Amino acid sequence: MITAEELLERILILTTVNSTLIHALITIEAEGGLESKQIDQLASGVRAVRESVKRTLGNSGNNSATSGSSFVDDTIKVILTHLKRIETALDSYSKSREQAILKEDLKEPLLTTQQLITEASADLAGLTGKPFQRRLSIFDPEKQLPLLQQLLDKYSSRSHLLLPNYWFESCRELFRYSEPREVISEVTHIAGQVFYNLIRRFLAEAPCAGLLQELSRRGTLGNDLTSREQNQIAGTASEFYDQLANALQNNSVKASISEAKRGLRAFDWGPADVEKRVVGVVHRSARELVDQATDSKTLSDSERIIHTELSRYLCALTTNLHNLPRFNQLLTDMKI
Repeated sequence: MITAEELLERILILTTVNSTLIHALITIEAEGGLESKQIDQLASGVRAVRESVKRTLGNSGNNSATSGSSFVDDTIKVILTHLKRIETALDSYSKSREQAILKEDLKEPLLTTQQLITEASADLAGLTGKPFQRRLSIFDPEKQLPLLQQLLDKYSSRSHLLLPNYWFESCRELFRYSEPREVISEVTHIAGQVFYNLIRRFLAEAPCAGLLQELSRRGTLGNDLTSREQNQIAGTASEFYDQLANALQNNSVKASISEAKRGLRAFDWGPADVEKRVVGVVHRSARELVDQATDSKTLSDSERIIHTELSRYLCALTTNLHNLPRFNQLLTDMKI
């Protein structure tokens, strides 16, 4: 038979852990902004905990050891009030985020792809002094991200999607930046194609396709990225734009290609027990970007630089994989 003290201890542990985690997530993500899906998940978690506490309160009424204890009842009511306040705060946060995105979109008139390409061919030297700014909304004038999502959805029933989702989110993060728009339009145009081909290789080509299907049958790990993994991608994307700004300002294609080649030579293949063929798919994409920057006769100088910086971005993201426990475990599980 549970005592009042034991009941109270269990409830306090449950609610304290959940509310602390929620508060930490909101605090950490507030500046960059949570996705609507993440906000909904947090709100659902709070509601589930609140309902659990309510059920515990109802069960305690049938327990002679706890029945009639005003101290327990009052404490549980305080906890329920606290959870309700968090739920309300999440709702308010979601609404304010939507309003912020709406205001930002209203300030930025939509341009056609042709207009963006025309502006991108302007004098980039006068634009590179401006910092790239991360924002809450997505800048995707060519609607490339929905094509990537369709590709993931197509294989979702038979392939493990944690690794493809990592590359999708890595691409999506690049679409969160603005100013100067002329440069961003070039970045998103090139990145959308690069990551589409990369993800397709993982899902539809050997050996990755078979390995991901086998992981799906095992049902190991989840498909969604954690906050830590998302933050790692966000930090790497920020570094990408810092390096891109410096490269454009220097306007030295030769130096950019040299840096990218150095990155390929130092490519992180990971520890001995990971599946190197999977990592090799990324190395192949990074190498192709450098080859295009070196050999293509049709690319502008700015496009060459973007190609090389995207190659370095892929290399940095691969290093992240080996440092993130779930992905290191996934690559280890894929080795046969």
